[in-house]
Amino acid sequence: EQRTWEEVRDLSLNFFLVSPILQLPFAPTVHPCLEGVFNLLLSWAALFAGFLSDERKDKPNLLPFGPMLVGMQFLTSGFLLPYLFLRTPETSEEVYREDIDGELQAKIAEWRPLGPMLGSVGSLSIWWFLFGRPEFGELSERYASFMDLLSIDRVGSSFLVDLVIFA
Repeated sequence: EQRTWEEVRDLSLNFFLVSPILQLPFAPTVHPCLEGVFNLLLSWAALFAGFLSDERKDKPNLLPFGPMLVGMQFLTSGFLLPYLFLRTPETSEEVYREDIDGELQAKIAEWRPLGPMLGSVGSLSIWWFLFGRPEFGELSERYASFMDLLSIDRVGSSFLVDLVIFA
């Protein structure tokens, strides 16, 4: 359906709320609750970068997590659940940075600012859900219009299902 593809494009242009906050001229207007849910979901999915430490020489996985992490930015739990199901179980209790397979994976998995940065994006997403784009009204009005949108919007509904799966 054309409307679905347009919504996906518009949400992607507003990735991590950069375009609307900077008021870029190409930033589309999307329901702030949908933008909030979308960006919360992406920041939460990106937090799984810590699983990059799961890629080690002594613990090969059937599905490499790097491509799965990228896929999670597009189909979220559609990539996470198969990875979690097929990953090799842990055999050792301690993992050191030197054990992680790949320099880039080690840097990302062990980069201390990653959690606070993505947590900030998630918090901003919740704020945006509640207060972003004031032209959408007070919380009760925006919530009601969001529920109306979800009743016909399979993309937005799938985001909520993914949040439940992630939780």
